[in-house]
Amino acid sequence: MQDRVLAFGCHPDDVEFMAAGTLALLAERGYEIHTATMTGGEVGSPALSRAEIHAVRLKEAAAAAAVIGAHYHYAGGCDLEVEYNEFYRRAATRIVREVDPFIVLTNPPMDYLADHEQTSLLVRNAAYIASVPLYDCGTSAPPTKRFPYLFYWNAMGLKDIFGRPLPLHCVIDVGAAMATKEKMLACHASQRDWLAAHNKMDSYIQTMKELSRGHGRLIGREHGEGFIQHRGHGYPADNILASILPGVCKELPVRGD
Repeated sequence: MQDRVLAFGCHPDDVEFMAAGTLALLAERGYEIHTATMTGGEVGSPALSRAEIHAVRLKEAAAAAAVIGAHYHYAGGCDLEVEYNEFYRRAATRIVREVDPFIVLTNPPMDYLADHEQTSLLVRNAAYIASVPLYDCGTSAPPTKRFPYLFYWNAMGLKDIFGRPLPLHCVIDVGAAMATKEKMLACHASQRDWLAAHNKMDSYIQTMKELSRGHGRLIGREHGEGFIQHRGHGYPADNILASILPGVCKELPVRGD
């Protein structure tokens, strides 16, 4: 086993929509994979109660993780209530400390839903402050000893709230992992009816494939997953995904690079 990768999304199925192919490729290379969600998707049903859909979606998230032998973590938050406050800061940091990841993948800073954007900020903060010894986040796990590589997956719909593409640093060719990615997303069967009713998606599996094809076109491949690397002060700035996945991770020119 080489090291740990944490994909930390807001809702069950966020990871599977946008990063499951990359996780499958990393798992094949011996990385220990962890997935986490800030919420339990408590309002994601047209028919079930909050408690009922919460229980269903946590089981679906765990089942999706199990497809690649990953470990699933629930941070304890509630759908459509995520905000940058003490409860959520502690919850996010607790998971980062307990996993102590080498690489973190999470929601982008700008996306269609405020819950996603708040999760992005919370996970970014947790990746940094998990190493602060005097910060008490309610776990017996020791402070981390490193700043992880931090990447944001692309926004849903491949555009920001103003309709512009995000400044991707790289796209992973996930063609070889698409069957696994589809199997992971299919574990979230409860979302078929919800996304059809609320988001007018004819098929959530087809929507995922359309997103992956959009990424693939950026690198001349059939399917892809795009990422932005957080390169702020203290974080490692070399693209570790390109080192781990040579020939599979295609780096893109970004203004200012």
